This record gives sequence, C-alpha cells and structure tokens, in this order.
Amino acid sequence: MKKLICLLSALAMTGTMLSGCGTQTADSGKEKVTIALWGTQLLENYTQYLCDTFPEVEFDFTLATNSTDFYRYLNDHDDLPDILTVRRFSLKDAVLIKDLLYDFCDTELASAFYGSYLENYTYDDGTINWLPACADIDSIIINETLFKEHNIAVPTDYNSFIAACEAFEKQGIKGFCSDFGSDYTCMEVLQGFSISQLLSMEGREWRQKYESGLTNQLSEQVWMPVFEKFFDMKEKTGLGEAETQMINQDPKRLYMEGKLAMYRGTGTDVIGFPGREGDRSILLPYFGDTENDNWYLTYPSFHVAAGKKAMEDPKREELLLKIMTAMLSQEGQRCITYGKNMIPYNKDVNLELLPELDNIKPYIEQNKMYIRLASGEMFSISENVVQRILKGELDTPKKAFDAFNALMAQNETSGETAAHIDTPYSNEFTKERGNPAASAVYNTVLAEADVDMVFGQSCYISSDVYKGDYTEKDLGYMINNDVGKPVIAKLTGKQLFDLVSNTLSLKGNRGAVCNDSTLYVSSGFEMDISKKDGNYVLNAITVGGKELDPNAEYSVLICSDYDWYVVEAMSAVGCEDYRIDDVHFESYVFKRLIDEKGQLEAPTDYIKLR
Repeated sequence: MKKLICLLSALAMTGTMLSGCGTQTADSGKEKVTIALWGTQLLENYTQYLCDTFPEVEFDFTLATNSTDFYRYLNDHDDLPDILTVRRFSLKDAVLIKDLLYDFCDTELASAFYGSYLENYTYDDGTINWLPACADIDSIIINETLFKEHNIAVPTDYNSFIAACEAFEKQGIKGFCSDFGSDYTCMEVLQGFSISQLLSMEGREWRQKYESGLTNQLSEQVWMPVFEKFFDMKEKTGLGEAETQMINQDPKRLYMEGKLAMYRGTGTDVIGFPGREGDRSILLPYFGDTENDNWYLTYPSFHVAAGKKAMEDPKREELLLKIMTAMLSQEGQRCITYGKNMIPYNKDVNLELLPELDNIKPYIEQNKMYIRLASGEMFSISENVVQRILKGELDTPKKAFDAFNALMAQNETSGETAAHIDTPYSNEFTKERGNPAASAVYNTVLAEADVDMVFGQSCYISSDVYKGDYTEKDLGYMINNDVGKPVIAKLTGKQLFDLVSNTLSLKGNRGAVCNDSTLYVSSGFEMDISKKDGNYVLNAITVGGKELDPNAEYSVLICSDYDWYVVEAMSAVGCEDYRIDDVHFESYVFKRLIDEKGQLEAPTDYIKLR
C-alpha cells in the first residue's frame, strides 16, 4: 500500500536499500520518499527544487488536507507519510499525534532555530516534533499614496487608525474592511488588534494552559478586552454584514481601484495587490492603544515533521534529516517566498525584504512578531462568532464571549458512518495504469457532473481509497481541501490537446508537473505521453480508444487553481468560453457516496507513459 501523501520536502536518498517506508521503485531503482504538501503553493517551485536537489530520490507528492488530524486519519490506516507538512498548526491540535512523530530535540536541525521561536514548538517534556518554515507577516496594508492625496495622517496607534477611517469615510472612500467571509481573517483580526492583551502575563498563562489541553474555555480576564476592542472597531469603522460576504480578493479589488484605504493582508499581498498604478503600499502593524503596543502577527508558511517509523533505520534517518534540512535551508525557503516578503525563524537563513517592508525591520529586531494562535477550533469558532457580531446577531462583547466559550465546550461530533467503500484503490502511480485512486475519484466526478471530460492533477487525491466505513469528516480527507470549485470549459479537440500539452511543460506555477506523482489524470479521454530527461511530451489523445477529433467540441471540467492556472491556461489555447462551476469538486464525490449510498466508479487506464 502506498504511503500516501506528499509533504513538501526534498527527499534525498542514498542508493542503499533501506527497510521501512523507504523502498526502491521497480521502474527507477530510486529510493522512494513520501511527502505530504499542505497546499498547491508548493507545486510552483518547491517540489521541483526538491527533485533537482535529490535526483537519487523518487518523491511521491500528495496534497494533504491542511490539518494535523489528517495525519491521525492516515495513521489509522497505517499510511503515515515520511515527511508531513501543515500550515494550520497548534500544539493543542498536534498533541493527538505526538507519539507518532520524530523528536527533533537533539538534532542540529532544531538547534538552528532561535530559542524564542522554538519555545512555541516545545512540549512540557522537551519534545519537539514540528519545525517552522519562514513566516508570512500578517497585518494592516495601507495605501500611503491615498493618504497623501487626501491629506490624512498615516496611523501610528489604534486611535489614529480609527481617525483615519472616519476621515476617509467623509471622502467617500472606505477606510478599512477585509474578507470576513474567510475564517482566517476573522481569527487574525480578532487576535491582531489585541496582541498586547494576549501577551500579558495572564494571556501567556492562559495560552500555555490552552495549548497543553488543560482548558477548553477562554479566560474572561484575557479575552473580554479582546471582544470589547473588536466591537469598538466594528462600530467606528462601519464594518457590518456586507463584510461577511467578502472572501479572498474582494477587498483587494476595492483597494486596487482606490476605493479602500486599508485592509488586513500579508507581505505577499503587498506585492500582488499594490493599489492603483503608481501607488505605494506599506504593511503597518496591528495598532495597539499606544505605538509601543503595536505588533505584527506572523504565521509560518508551513510546519515540517517526520514519521517516527520512517526514522527507525539510521541511514534513512540521516537521509530524511538531509531532506528536511534542505527544505528549511535558505535556498529551500526562497522557493516559497513570493518575492522578499517573509521572515525566517532559523539563524542561518537571511531572507531579503522588499523596500515596502523595510518598516518592519525594527519590529523584527525587537521580536515584536506574535505567532498566531491557530488551533482548528480557533479558525472555525472565530469565523462563527465574528460573522455573527458583524451581522448584529451578537450585540454585546459579553454575548460574543459567552458564544465563543459555548462553542469551545462542545464536544466534536461523534463519528457516525456516512459512507461505506467496498473496493480499495492505491494512490500510487504506475506507467501502465496511472493512479488508480485518483482515476476512481475523477471518473466518479465525470459520472456525476454534466460534462464530457474531467482533467486535473493526481496529487489532489490525498490518500489511498481505503475499504470500509467512513465518517463524513474522514471522507473529506480523501480529496485535498484546497480544490474548491472547478472550472467548466468548452474546448475543441485541438484546444484540449494544446491544453494538456502546455500543462505538461508548465514550470514555476501552480499546476506544474515535476515528476510522475504530480502528473494529471484524465477521465473521458486517454493520454499517450513520453518522458525524457525529466520532461513530459504529449504524443496523442484518444477518446474511448479512438483518435481525438480536433474539430469536435467537448465540455471539460478542470480541477486546478483558478487564478494561478486556469485563466492563463485558457488564454494560451484561445478559449473564452469557461466558467467556475457552481459545485465544489468534492461535492460530486460526496453526492455519490453519501447521498446516493453508491460506490466510486472503477479506475480506467487513462495514461500510457513511455
């Protein structure tokens, strides 16, 4: 059974035969290492970096669900990957799999991190299972040019932030808003404007107890002021129900049009959404009561861990440590920074910052970089409570505080069986048949969706398809939760051929193919592909075994990142007739397995790799 998952990691392997997870592949004779990648961002340059750095290793990459509980699920099936990655992380959540993971405590890799940051990853017994990659900086992005145009002072503390919002409102410009339809924004704004409160002695003591699993309630002394500050900001900045409908790029579009002066964002956003042409944007801290109370919120781009079993053989342990060292090295971390916009947590890495981020350097030197509290329940409960505040359903800080605690006190829903799968399928790629698990899922989507064909990367399927009962939660782990809504396009046969051909040669972008485990799956058509020197070339496409008609028209459901792949891919083949589907990709599978009590479609031999 394939050890599912690909965590982001460059795996280097010696040519020696090793026991355990690391086995040589029949085709290449290379040592195999499985890595679970937390998200599609790692497919841009990071996976290719690992393949290039360790040519003697056969990497098996999968896109994991961004949750430490996902690895609990895999371990239940004796399928924990060699290297694990996760972005949404807290010690509280990770303690459930603590005994399954390797302890970095006495390694050179751990000693390379600053002690003040490493404390956030150390259990009471001294165990260190996770190490962070470089950090995104999260705070308030302001359009400095817009401030100058309207002669409004740039904020230096909370009161001047409120004053700026009110001044912009008088000019017909929104002072501040953000995408409160996203759970991370609800959580980060709630924490960000109250970092000094959370860093009080009482706040530190509460967080330590919470992370250690010693309390499942907010401290009134610590958290009531947090909710009071949020209510004050809501009233004075005019936030309301409209902001609960905003997701991801909605506030950024307003900002790019000069209709919004400030929004919650990251160093990445400063680069990607700089405002109108010629505008200057800067990332200011979350504002406290005084300038001395200003802090930046940070969160690692991801965290790395290794399975304990994978490290039992000393030679394999040495190899995996080399891979993880490469993952967290300066060169490795440069592959995941979108352009001088992140800060490292380890001593031997120096990441240059953009001029737009120069103002944060004194905060870095003063260590005024708060690592967000990001347990799974903090995301979901913050979203629930903050959205209800903005909708007016919770109209006082005390009601919001009580609602938060009530949700924290609820036990997780019991695992009732939602579906049963009769036939297991491996998530391992072979040249003759492709990836059976991925093919079964994509064929099921084809059968449920009103389209002629389906096309998407195999690594979006996060694990083997296991035989047995599934809860709805565990069923969701089968497919990467970043997939979202797919795109449906009308393509001629020639456009389809060009789309597949272009995709196979894509580099440095989400959707790029770096090795066999990241190849694409087709349903409704078959691909004949040649591989030479690590490059893939499309030879032919057949439909039901017959030659593709270049003039025929097909409806094709494409599973990939809309902004980072689809738009460019459609433009490259001259397709203008495409739209985002109304149904999330995984919903088609849920419909078959849960609503219809059916089974996955059988896999097909969709690829021939020469």
